[in-house]
Amino acid sequence: MGASLALRDHFHARGLSAPPRFLDIYESDLPSRLQGVLCVPGPASQPMTIAWAESIIETSRWPPHRNLVPFLAVDEKSFACVVVSDADGPKLPGHGSVVRWHLDTQRDDLQAAVLDFDALLYAESVAEELEARDAGLYRMLDEVGPAYELQYLEADKRPRDFVIRPVRIACQNVIVGLAAFAHEPSIDGMSVLAWQTCEVPHVATHEANRALAALMLCDAFASGGTMEIRFDRPANLTAHGITAKSGERVDVDVTYRGHPEGGRVPAGLRRYGRSVGVFLGMDDIHAISPREARDLFLAVTPMPADLGARVHEAYRRGVASPERLCFVLLSQIWREPELDFMLAVSDRTGSILRGGADWRCRGQRQAESEIARAALMIGMLYRRLDTKDGAGDTSSPARVLEDNRVGVTWQILPDVAAIRFFGVRAGPVPWQPPLSNGRAAIEGAATITVLPRAILDSTTLHMASELAREGLVAVVTPSDSDSDPDEANRAGVLLLRCPDRLGELDQAIERKLLSARISRA
Repeated sequence: MGASLALRDHFHARGLSAPPRFLDIYESDLPSRLQGVLCVPGPASQPMTIAWAESIIETSRWPPHRNLVPFLAVDEKSFACVVVSDADGPKLPGHGSVVRWHLDTQRDDLQAAVLDFDALLYAESVAEELEARDAGLYRMLDEVGPAYELQYLEADKRPRDFVIRPVRIACQNVIVGLAAFAHEPSIDGMSVLAWQTCEVPHVATHEANRALAALMLCDAFASGGTMEIRFDRPANLTAHGITAKSGERVDVDVTYRGHPEGGRVPAGLRRYGRSVGVFLGMDDIHAISPREARDLFLAVTPMPADLGARVHEAYRRGVASPERLCFVLLSQIWREPELDFMLAVSDRTGSILRGGADWRCRGQRQAESEIARAALMIGMLYRRLDTKDGAGDTSSPARVLEDNRVGVTWQILPDVAAIRFFGVRAGPVPWQPPLSNGRAAIEGAATITVLPRAILDSTTLHMASELAREGLVAVVTPSDSDSDPDEANRAGVLLLRCPDRLGELDQAIERKLLSARISRA
């Protein structure tokens, strides 16, 4: 009670109103459970006090926000801060929410990312997570990991779906996520035996939970179950032998009684779900129901706004299930601009996502091949425009390929089956064939409208020339197309040749269709 009164006085002195749920943290057992990470009232001269955290933020690259009070250390370079009065800007969420405040981030868009919408729930979830962390790490690093290495990696065997499989996510040699799961035939769903994530300074907020959830949901979809994910199922793990790589003896014979956090949906995953508006474990605290899994799948799949709207409309009309639409994006069977284009311009997209029409239906196969070729060329061109490859840059001693995206965005023009790229960097447009008059390659504009076609016919040329009144327009065709670049140039249209020939495009499409057919058991 004394801590709560001290906090009220602290906020009152700054003209702020403290959320009641935030004060409840200090009237519970959470200060003892979160000792060492929770900031308590006290002078700035003592570590792990609110005044001490505020003094650190004041001397950092980012000055403190008036409406934020730090109360819990997220990592060594960021604090969890509660919004203690009505937000005075569009970036901050409402009263009582929790955001992450970085001390030295270089990107403004990553500052004040939402951690949770309730301070008390956030503190409780962190306490649950930390209390089970040692048991979870031991399970992953000393039992599941060595057993899997001995039984499958060294034997060069691929495990079946019902085998406990470890998953590890790392960024810049820092492990941010560990999990172990298996398909459970008795429930026709997935059983998760371990789930460990953490926040680190160089990784975006909640990204470890988002990425690990995406892998888990993709595995659940590929396993062919109901998409129910349980955390309380028992499982046996047995492995005995000596690993060839390290020479260490593995003796594992253990029965698990579910996830270390009491068999409940992991606190970190529930916290991430709340931050994106998906409340997990509501039907059953020990499981993610198929309904919740569908909402979570949509939340973890990155999609631009226009594509998200088309995906929503597609599953509303029964074109494909949300799970399949998310899976093809996360597995990159079809990439974002490719799927966006197909959903916008064709009614055959549902069949394409399921693996294509039967080979005996020649007309349907031809129609699907035409739209798939166009989408594939669009995807290839987008990746070419969105990549900063320093291969020819003599000013740099090394060629850097990490985080080399330009940031090109797109908009589909369904009426003309075209795509418009925005934010294209300066320089010659790629894939230009040589012109007979020896003219130099045409410099690109920031906005380019592209019509993907198998051949440049008179109808396409007329359509492109009409669009050219609004800016630079290009028609992209396969490399073995006999389209005349000079004819396009005279009409004010740029002809681009995709590096792949028509047959090579069809081979790539068949691989994608096969992946779509066998993606779900």
